[in-house]
Amino acid sequence: MSATSMVEGSVMSPTTVLDQTQCRLEAVIEPDPVRVAQARHAASAILRLWGRSGSLVDDVQLVVSELVTNAIEHGRGPITMKITEVAGTVTVEVSDCNPVPAQVRSAQHDDLGGRGLTIVATLADTWGVSEDGCTTWAAFSSSEPKPAGPMISEALPMIAASAGPCRT
Repeated sequence: MSATSMVEGSVMSPTTVLDQTQCRLEAVIEPDPVRVAQARHAASAILRLWGRSGSLVDDVQLVVSELVTNAIEHGRGPITMKITEVAGTVTVEVSDCNPVPAQVRSAQHDDLGGRGLTIVATLADTWGVSEDGCTTWAAFSSSEPKPAGPMISEALPMIAASAGPCRT
């Protein structure tokens, strides 16, 4: 079963619950700093829909925030965020059109930025950058059993509500 929803500033592509161990959300995000909070809220909503809670949701939200912020600040063109869960592993991928790969920086004590990928590396079980440099990803293992979730048609209002008002 799949459905599509338009959320202010982003397009929620067809989201399909494939089976009990495979789920996916994909969103195209405008490169505007106000979209970071919307991406974070959408990530939280979809993970809760998939039956996830606690520190996993908190960690994924923070990583989404850092990766989307990096894409806005250092990337080019539209930003794509994908969150998938396959066999208990949640993966976040954020892509832009800049082929220069994301790199961990050494931030000084009084620097206002430069800690994003250090945070990602600390929270995620693994993380990396695609060969073409355009996608930064982070993976999280969850040992929680995955409960059966609601139908995807019930999920889209939750995702849209968390990401902002729907356009008409």
